[in-house]
Amino acid sequence: MSSDPAPHLARARVRAAVDRLYQADAQRWEVACQRVVRFLEGIIESMEFADRSRVVVDGYRVKEPMRTLEKVLKKSEGGALPGEPGEVVGLISDLAGVKVLCKSSRDLEAFVEVLEAELARTTRFEVVEPVKNYHLDPKPSGYRAFHAVLGSADPKAEHPIRVEIQVRTRLQDAWGELTHDDLYKPGGPLAPSDFHTQVAASMANLLSEVDRLADLLAQDIEQTSRGDGFDAGAETQAEDLLRVTVTRTGPGYAIAEDELGRRGLIRARDVRSLAEVTGDAETAGEGRKSIKVSDLVGVGDVLPAAEVEYKGNRYFAPVEFAERR
Repeated sequence: MSSDPAPHLARARVRAAVDRLYQADAQRWEVACQRVVRFLEGIIESMEFADRSRVVVDGYRVKEPMRTLEKVLKKSEGGALPGEPGEVVGLISDLAGVKVLCKSSRDLEAFVEVLEAELARTTRFEVVEPVKNYHLDPKPSGYRAFHAVLGSADPKAEHPIRVEIQVRTRLQDAWGELTHDDLYKPGGPLAPSDFHTQVAASMANLLSEVDRLADLLAQDIEQTSRGDGFDAGAETQAEDLLRVTVTRTGPGYAIAEDELGRRGLIRARDVRSLAEVTGDAETAGEGRKSIKVSDLVGVGDVLPAAEVEYKGNRYFAPVEFAERR
């Protein structure tokens, strides 16, 4: 890095280096982000979420050149300023980024576990910096997220191509939009005071507690949907069978409608029990508790089912599976 006694000339040199970097590689960052998005979407698809919206890729972005300039100047305070594009790349690891949003902390932790396992196996990307798990170890500001910086091979690129992955819960992301992005990022309109910092950290802690409660709620809903641990003696079952049409399915349960438009859940335990009777458990090729509802019940299937009520909830217990096409 070079040193110049005239601050305005040094800043101009940094600006020129940033401009040259963007002219050379901005389009390649876009392509790399698209590759990372496809990689992450493949991971999400492989996970057994009954609700696919629990983890989503929330697009990608390339940092604006002015934001990059401000960040370089801030990181270089008290030291020599970079004068070459390669030096800028060495300072800034989040020139390009992809965001993953999760409904709850439990979803984030499940996704991160699978992501780290895939990154250890894949040859498509290289983890070029130690991962940072601010979800488990928040910053003093209250910032929470999981970060990983990936190198994307591009033999024609003039400089290393890197993409930062940020994984956050939706509430962590909302906190960032409300506080962190304005107070702490370079170029923000305010220099944070002690009051700003304390309020932002308190907000982060409150939202973290909401995330914890969301986890408890999701776990209870999941258990209710699957039907595991229910008291069979407390269930009431109608004598007449209904014909129900499956409108949604997943590994843990399905949702169906009867001919009157009433919705009910098809529980995993009822699917497992029927599969054992019909021999479909062997077809699924898995142990009883590992059978996925979606392996045997598909969207559009019309099934004869008994209506079951338990604690005010309506369930449809199928007595036959649809013929597989």
